[in-house]
Amino acid sequence: MANCNFVCEIGTEEIPAGYLPSAIEQVEKIVKEGLHANRIAFGQCMVYATPRRIAILVYDMADSQSEDFEELKGPSVKAAYDDKGNPTKALIGFLEGNKIKLEDTYIQKTNKGDYIYAKRKVAAQPATKIIPIIIEQIINGLNFPKRMRWNVKRISFPRPVNYICVLFNDAVVPYSIDGIDFDNKVRGHYIQHNTMISLSRCDDYIPVLEKNDVIVDHTKRKDLILQQLQKASKELGGVLVEDEELLTTVTFLTESPYVVVCSFDEAFLSIPDIVLITEMKEHQKYFAVRDSKGRLLPKFLVISNNPPTEHIVKGNQRVIRARFTDARFFFEEDRKIPLAGRVDMLKSILFHKELGSIYDKVERMQNIAKVICDELSLDKHTTQKIQRAVMLSKTDLTTALVFEFTSLQGQIGKVYALLDGEDEEVAQAIDFQYRPRFQGDRLPEHTVSIVVSLAEKIDNIFGSFSVGNIPKGSADPYALRRQAAAIVDMIVERKIHLDLAKVSKAIAAQYSNGEGLVEPILEFINGRAKTFLYEKQFAFDEVNACLAVDCYDYYELYLRAQSIHEFRKDKRFGDLLIAFKRMNNIVNAFVKKNPDYTFTFNPDALVADEEKRLYQFFHDKEKIIKEYIAKNKYTELFLLLIEGKEAIDTYFDKVMVMDTNTAVRDNRLGMLHYILTLFTTLIDFSQIQE
Repeated sequence: MANCNFVCEIGTEEIPAGYLPSAIEQVEKIVKEGLHANRIAFGQCMVYATPRRIAILVYDMADSQSEDFEELKGPSVKAAYDDKGNPTKALIGFLEGNKIKLEDTYIQKTNKGDYIYAKRKVAAQPATKIIPIIIEQIINGLNFPKRMRWNVKRISFPRPVNYICVLFNDAVVPYSIDGIDFDNKVRGHYIQHNTMISLSRCDDYIPVLEKNDVIVDHTKRKDLILQQLQKASKELGGVLVEDEELLTTVTFLTESPYVVVCSFDEAFLSIPDIVLITEMKEHQKYFAVRDSKGRLLPKFLVISNNPPTEHIVKGNQRVIRARFTDARFFFEEDRKIPLAGRVDMLKSILFHKELGSIYDKVERMQNIAKVICDELSLDKHTTQKIQRAVMLSKTDLTTALVFEFTSLQGQIGKVYALLDGEDEEVAQAIDFQYRPRFQGDRLPEHTVSIVVSLAEKIDNIFGSFSVGNIPKGSADPYALRRQAAAIVDMIVERKIHLDLAKVSKAIAAQYSNGEGLVEPILEFINGRAKTFLYEKQFAFDEVNACLAVDCYDYYELYLRAQSIHEFRKDKRFGDLLIAFKRMNNIVNAFVKKNPDYTFTFNPDALVADEEKRLYQFFHDKEKIIKEYIAKNKYTELFLLLIEGKEAIDTYFDKVMVMDTNTAVRDNRLGMLHYILTLFTTLIDFSQIQE
């Protein structure tokens, strides 16, 4: 069984809940890297956090550093010995200065000649000398949004550090940081057991805290909260409205969590569910409950740091009543003006000083949507729905509820559109224009929503590029990479054949230097497409071969990569790809040496039977090859090419392309060029790896 022999608890005032998940990861990294770098062996390292403490537990940690040697470089061999082979002053000085013997030296070759080297044992430091260094790195090195100073000089932290408990092998590690002495004491629950408790053993840490109403293990705390929430919801005859983000937040707001069941006036249920749930989450950190039919119950669940009391229940109910009263007022005020009556209000909301108002953005989106509709050959009825959805897409930005809860943009628009009697697909598109908001989020499903979402993201990317807001390095303040990835994701997952190059060229005039933006934007989206295809487990050369051609229909590129990936499992097709790469390499190598060369080909001038046979195969199949490529029939195409494998293999076995007769050579190069041009829009064979 693993032995916990190192415990550290940094006791603080209440740290903001949002700081702690990142802090846990950072602390674990610092501890593990610090121990590894200092050659301290250890088993498991666990980092826990509550609002008032960050804890580190290390199991089976070594008492001292492992044995190590340092390599010492001495003088060159020439300088180390005189003509008679005796040690010179240089060598003697090296030996005496490093306290080593001549027999401990050896000769090592370097790029500057032979040199004298020696290895010297490095003294092993006890772990108690390394531990304080690592703890100082934690306190001073963690990356927090904000830090503060109190009555200390050297250190800063998000909240004042009250104490530091450090035990190694059940003994206090003697050290002090800025007047805070390491000790063996930890604090219990700040209300129920607000006293300092002495630890005599490292293994006592977790049980002692639990006895004093602190569950230090945040994963255990989180599981306990979820179980209590689900149990309470079931007892209410409902189902918990689960929210992972909120669950994480309340986990780091508590040390000893309890669920408190509260209720609110049923009259508030006239307000849209999404408003009530968002109000509960964002302002109060409460959980909502639905009945078996999905309707919101007039109940809510509070996570308290103390056992439930009538005082806690009444206090939370009083607060939510005030919150819901405000929300109802905002909702009723908003309903006085339908979304269609809010379109002109968008003229007074600035989108960007160089891109105009939100109204201007909507007009650009309408143009983008029209181009997409034309490219997809959508019917008039669907196109009208899309234009209506785009026109209304931003109107909820003028509402009081979105002003109060910015996270509801789009969602409130959908609710209000349905209340206004708008078409359901139009209403849904207002919400789904922002989807997917994050990786794994639900994608737009219907054509109207997809086109509106594409128009929104394409305008954001073109607009940002036009004003110089281009992602650089890891910086991407406008989430353009995520939006580009979403464009590719939607097009592929919803099986849409849309040429983004055509769309981009058609809309470019709306933006400053628009035509000059098309190429860099397509390259930018291609980068996201590459990542998308890699995530689909296609080989890097398969992805590169597809993306290297002049094609910006990402669903088509996906189908090509998928077909190549599947057919490559057939050795015949794999060999065929290599044969095409060989053709490509021969032609490209010749063009590189002769950049002004023009290919010519005369089938009647073919000499060898093998080249005649190869030409005949591709000549006979040319029409069907082009048809298969045009219709994206890649399975049929690759099966057809396998039929020609024997002719290709025989050609390369028997025919010398670079014949000494230049006329024969040029005609053979011309034939290879003719064959390759049949596939120039398909894939780049030069990218295929053997």
